[in-house]
Amino acid sequence: MENDAEQILKKVRDDITVFIDLKIRILRLTVVEKIARVLAFLSYGLVILLFAFFTVLFLFVALGFFLGNLLNNVALGFLVVGGLYLLLTMCSILARYKIRLVFINLIIRSFQMHDDEKENKI
Repeated sequence: MENDAEQILKKVRDDITVFIDLKIRILRLTVVEKIARVLAFLSYGLVILLFAFFTVLFLFVALGFFLGNLLNNVALGFLVVGGLYLLLTMCSILARYKIRLVFINLIIRSFQMHDDEKENKI
């Protein structure tokens, strides 16, 4: 009888050990998946940011030349564009907390959408 109890306890202990090992592996995989999602999100955001940066840069260069032709002074046209950049910089500094909040919400929403997709599959 004691031998049977010992065998049952040994089997339960082995099952618990396997269960804990599997839970740790699942946790590791979940963490790796979350990190990969964040890196993918940031990489995609960086690519879009670079394209947007160059688009805005060339648009402002074109605006500088356009204003330079209107004002008959190219330097003055670029000075006006520089003033626009200064104005945009000041606005973004004043709204930095709101801008951060938008990015934080985007990241949280991207995590929640993935979790919602998992729940819908179950």
